[in-house]
Amino acid sequence: MYRRILEVYENEVAKNTKNKRKVYQFEKNKMQNIELIYNSLQDENYQGGRYNIFLIKYPKYRIVMSLSMRDKVINHYFTRYVLMPKLTKYLDDRNVATRKGMGTQAGINYVKKFLEKNKKYDKFYILKIDISKYFYSIDHNILKKMLKSELSDFEYHYVEAIINSTNLPYINDSIKFLKEKEYPISERKSEIEKIPYYSVGKGLPIGNMSSQFLSIFYLNALDHKIIHDFHVKHYVRYMDDFLLIHPDKKHLEYCLKEIQKILEEDYKLVVNKNKTKIYSNSEGFEFLGYRFRIYNKKTIMTLRKDTIVRMKKRVKEVNYLYKNNKITFESAFSSINNFLNTYQGSRERTRRIIEKYWFNG
Repeated sequence: MYRRILEVYENEVAKNTKNKRKVYQFEKNKMQNIELIYNSLQDENYQGGRYNIFLIKYPKYRIVMSLSMRDKVINHYFTRYVLMPKLTKYLDDRNVATRKGMGTQAGINYVKKFLEKNKKYDKFYILKIDISKYFYSIDHNILKKMLKSELSDFEYHYVEAIINSTNLPYINDSIKFLKEKEYPISERKSEIEKIPYYSVGKGLPIGNMSSQFLSIFYLNALDHKIIHDFHVKHYVRYMDDFLLIHPDKKHLEYCLKEIQKILEEDYKLVVNKNKTKIYSNSEGFEFLGYRFRIYNKKTIMTLRKDTIVRMKKRVKEVNYLYKNNKITFESAFSSINNFLNTYQGSRERTRRIIEKYWFNG
């Protein structure tokens, strides 16, 4: 276990923690800290750690909840060596978020592949479904019931502590404080107003590795139902964004009605009606930051306009922070490089935007 804890710290947590001061403080007594983590993993009274809660402004306002280095290592260790080995077997490959070798690019590849397969039809349809406030709405009792039979009592204690952590009063108190502090000085007040609070018994901590994995696991049974019971093989899900492609519009209308019913009755989730719609292949649709449309039997894929706007703003902001010595070159490079990795489907367009707004920002 020591070796695995050390590997998780060095290969994941230390490497991906942006606050290098926290890494430095941990490193000063690294082996003692690893020992403390080992002891915590034996402690049946472990309560999941306390979060440092802060606001992220780009690409939109959202809450992030960050753990101490010790608790972050525990969270990564538990996800990597307990949750993933025991639960990954239930996940379909078309559920593309979070896992190694998957992500945005895998989702895009599936979409392009499925569009190609449907071009034999003169007309086919795309159902897009979005769930309202997904992370904040995941039901604790339903998720715990799914996990109870898959984990040992000791393992279940840990994941239960992580899930229950959003019930603590300081979480909503901190969110309220941050919203009230930012609201008077922001030009995007409507975004701040939309930041939700946690209800008791609902939601997962935003930013945890365990939350990322549990959120893709939560709807795994629905994935299988769509693919096997509804017979929609051309299906992609990225977290709470669903995409179903089928030549029969009436069948997709039936699927939407049934999926809404299942989400409400079995998962206590609500579809975002403003972002849920059936599109024809000729009108095009948006998914994972891109706009897809079929023209003369060819798939045209372009960056969404709002994606380009956010990218320009973010590149200019990073440029300003770097030039004014507010962030290191490594942080600036990492931030910009993320765009190239995220939007590989439009890598050349992304590169031109970065060059223009970095050197002239």
